[in-house]
Amino acid sequence: MNTVVEPAMSPRDRVLQTAEHLFSERGYAAVTLRDIADALGIKQASLYYHAPGGKEELFVQVTERGLERHRVGLDNAINEAGDGLRAQLYAAAGWLLSQPSINYGRMLQSDMPAISAHEAERLRVSAFTALIAPLQRAFDEGLADDSPAKAKAVHLAGAFLSVIEGVHNLPEHFLNGEPKAAMARFLIDTWLEGINHHSKTIQD
Repeated sequence: MNTVVEPAMSPRDRVLQTAEHLFSERGYAAVTLRDIADALGIKQASLYYHAPGGKEELFVQVTERGLERHRVGLDNAINEAGDGLRAQLYAAAGWLLSQPSINYGRMLQSDMPAISAHEAERLRVSAFTALIAPLQRAFDEGLADDSPAKAKAVHLAGAFLSVIEGVHNLPEHFLNGEPKAAMARFLIDTWLEGINHHSKTIQD
């Protein structure tokens, strides 16, 4: 597989971008250092210059790099959307769909159990900070104080991320020409209507 990289990139950035692409596409277990070296057109031993700890160290580096990009992107998208939970969720979905899928579920269920417990915990904290925390704040601040859903803001954040990732990974033919962003907005509208209806039912 040939990975497209920008010629102006430093050797380190080329390694990180290529490794990030392969790990994101296939998952930690399915990628070898030889795969990364072959995609870069370099010798496998050269990768140890950038990651002396080998595959696990390289995976942690590129995963944290990608998570930091998502943290900044999600924070900016939500903040620039202004007030209103619906607009903020639209913006968050737009950001997530504009990026390669983070595969958060696979990261937690398959990738992290395959690395050391210390590094897995480090990535779990980074993933929560980058992906769940910005969404949790949006739900916590956007839901009415008397809404029963407010107490479940962190769960709503995780569910939202899962739904948008599901849309992200849908085959194009499944959407019948509808943009993924439009599908995401429809699901957000349906979801928020359900939350509001549930809150009113409980209060009545």
